[in-house]
Amino acid sequence: MPDHTSAFAPVRWIQATRDGRPLPGVWTKQLLTSDGDSLALLRLGRDATHELSGTPDDRILVLDGALTLAAPEDAPQEHRTGAYRTFPATGKAILTSSTGALALLLTGTRLGDPADDVFSPEDWRQTGPGQWLRLLLPIAFDENYDERVVGLSYFEPGSATPRHPHPTAHRFLFLDGEADDELVFPDGTRRTAHRAKGDFVDYPYPIEHQTFSRTGCTVLFLHEPLPATTG
Repeated sequence: MPDHTSAFAPVRWIQATRDGRPLPGVWTKQLLTSDGDSLALLRLGRDATHELSGTPDDRILVLDGALTLAAPEDAPQEHRTGAYRTFPATGKAILTSSTGALALLLTGTRLGDPADDVFSPEDWRQTGPGQWLRLLLPIAFDENYDERVVGLSYFEPGSATPRHPHPTAHRFLFLDGEADDELVFPDGTRRTAHRAKGDFVDYPYPIEHQTFSRTGCTVLFLHEPLPATTG
């Protein structure tokens, strides 16, 4: 069960390079690499510049600060916290930041439509007492948790999910707040893990869990169906 504790902390970053030379103010941290998805953090210092390769299916989520994105032949556009953007059609993105920025890079298929601010009050719906959901991928989401889903979940202080299974791989990144997650393994073993801002977890199938947040929290999550559960 791969995980990264306090992924936003200023340690265990790798400085990006170009032509074998370190790039000043550009740091990366890989959270997940799999056949289905890849997630990585990118940190840019003030006035730093970085060029990335990707596809129009990939996404960039600005977690903090201001990030300017442009294709080599296009005028740059600045995006602030909450922006969820695609890579240019050319496959090349030039990223700069006048303030410094933290971003999440998501590589995979069906990662949802771009948005100016996924943290805005729009498009949230209540799914239970004190629990709210904003889907980034427009689907008919149901309680079976058995399909490709990308979205945000918000827990009000004192709220909890009922215990539930996931017939998928289940990845999530805590964006703020704290929670306790009770895990139930196939052999009946139970374990409670404390999660906090910056924690990333990749739960394999099969596993059941129940999440409770005393403080409230916001979580980015991604369900990736297993080959045996698709089709």
